[in-house]
Formats: sequence, structure tokens, C-alpha cells
Amino acid sequence: MKILCLHGVGSSGAILETQMANFRRELDPSYELVFVDGPFECERGPGVPEYRTGPFFSHNQGYSPVDIAQALGYLEDILEDQGPFDGIFGFSQGAALTLSYFYQQQAAANPPRVKFACLFSAAMPCSPDAGMGATIISKLRALEYDIANRARRSGQDLTMAEQEFVNVLQQTVVDAADNDPLFPWIDMDVYRYGEQDAVPRVMYPSLLAQKIQIPTIHVWGQNDFEYMIKMAEVARSICEECMVKTVLHTGWHDIPKRQTEIKAVLRRIDWAVTQCQG
Repeated sequence: MKILCLHGVGSSGAILETQMANFRRELDPSYELVFVDGPFECERGPGVPEYRTGPFFSHNQGYSPVDIAQALGYLEDILEDQGPFDGIFGFSQGAALTLSYFYQQQAAANPPRVKFACLFSAAMPCSPDAGMGATIISKLRALEYDIANRARRSGQDLTMAEQEFVNVLQQTVVDAADNDPLFPWIDMDVYRYGEQDAVPRVMYPSLLAQKIQIPTIHVWGQNDFEYMIKMAEVARSICEECMVKTVLHTGWHDIPKRQTEIKAVLRRIDWAVTQCQG
């Protein structure tokens, strides 16, 4: 079983390999894990300890549709050049990119190059489709609506769909940017001014034509920051309920360390593999 492993932002394949040390010890020896670096060198990411030495990498240069399309192109190259792979283990940004890939392939009626994914602490998934949420974004820009301003009265001048869009952003990336200066996101003013093509197309169920049908396991820490838990919940919500398993562990934004929690994840991976064989 060959698995592609995708690290988080401002990290590296080597750092993820270290993060997964306990997990790998419990994994069946038949699993071959392939750790790769993102194509873009960047600054140290949130939560990466000071004792970890660089270089550090990101899978994407930004979060606009063009940036996500570029990242997916690099991912497809890896899947083709270093594969075939049976699955993906993605952490944080790597998990979000995996979901973007799955949805893109599904929307284009192309079978993905992997059969399942185990996603740890998924960050906010974004789409390369500039049409996703375009009507809502256009309305907010016409109103010069400040998404980062929580003092603005909820629902003022907004439809239910537009308010949902604002709520999703405020509970995830706005909270993250407010609480962590290292959080990699764009200036929220892009939702009011500038080029509309630069606006990230965040993914959540109301904006999708259909949910992701590929088996996925979603794992996150109960002690992670609330905004990161919300991102992981949004990531889970865009996957078809019958094709999803969830494992919560006692850590924070990391891979489970306790043996009982690791074994719980491994049981869900066995389930995903069974779904692929069925």
C-alpha cells in the first residue's frame, strides 16, 4: 500500500515524517509512505517549533483560484511521476489540498489517482473554480462589506446564503488571522476591493454541486484552536456522510500520539481500504 504524505504550510516532508513517528510505528509494514516537499519555499509555519530547521515549504503560493489550480497541477505531477499511490495522508494544508483535488476530479468526471485519504487537522479547503460563490462575492463587494468587522449587524442587507458565507469565513480564517499573526491567509480587504479573481473560493456544502464521494478519514485534536477545529469540521462537511469516518484525539494541531488513538485511526483506514475494494 503506497501512500503520498502531504505536510502543512511552512513545514516539510521531513518534519511531517517526524510528526508521524508514533503513527508509523503502529502502521502495517506493508504501507510505504512517500513524504514530499511542497514546491514553494516559505517562512516557518504556525506551530512549527523553533528547533525545527528549514527550509520550509508550502503547497501553494496563495489561495486564489489560480493559486489553487497551480497547486493542484503540482500535486497531479507528483501523483503521476512518483505513483501509482493507493491513498493520501494529508496534514493541515496538505489535507485541504487533498480535498480540493478530490472535488476537482469529481466535478470533471475524472477518476482520482488515489482511492482514499486520511486527513489530519484539515485547514480550510479552497477551489480552483472562479465561479464558486461568485454571485455572493460580487454582492459583498458591491456592498463593500467588511467581513472582518464583527461589529456590523448580522444579516444587514444580506440574504441567508450571503450571511452563511460571512459566518463561515468569520468562524475560520478571520478568527485565525485575528489570533495568529503567522496564519497564512490573504488580506480580508480582498473581499471588498482589488481583483475579484484574487478572492479565495472557500468550499463548504452550500456552494458545492455535490459532496465528495471518495472515502475519507478526518482526524483532529479536541484541544486545537477553535477556528482550526471549525476548519476541520467544514472540511469534513464537504464529504458524503456515508463515505466519512471521524476520529477526535486528545492533542491539538498535530498527529495523534497515544497508541489507543492511533489504533482508532488505523481501524478507520482499514474501513476506507475495504470501501475501495467493495
